[in-house]
Amino acid sequence: MQKLEVEKEAVALLKSGLEIEKKLLEQSHEKYKKEIVTFEKEYGMSSKKFFDEFNSGNLGDDEKWFDWLFAYKAYNHAKEKLELAKKIKL
Repeated sequence: MQKLEVEKEAVALLKSGLEIEKKLLEQSHEKYKKEIVTFEKEYGMSSKKFFDEFNSGNLGDDEKWFDWLFAYKAYNHAKEKLELAKKIKL
């Protein structure tokens, strides 16, 4: 584990910035979760299956697939960053 040294006066600033970032990530995570659930219902497959099928070239390059791909990647990105932010102890 790495340690970060900051001045005592900066701790409050870091805490508030981290809390804001967590809230933004939570909102983003929920937004994209709703979007991928909608895609999954509409196309009758999980996002994981879609991702595998898309990457193997089985679905073509229709714009709708890129919208789902973006939502899936954004959801996972927000999830990873949120998990990381929750591990930070100040």
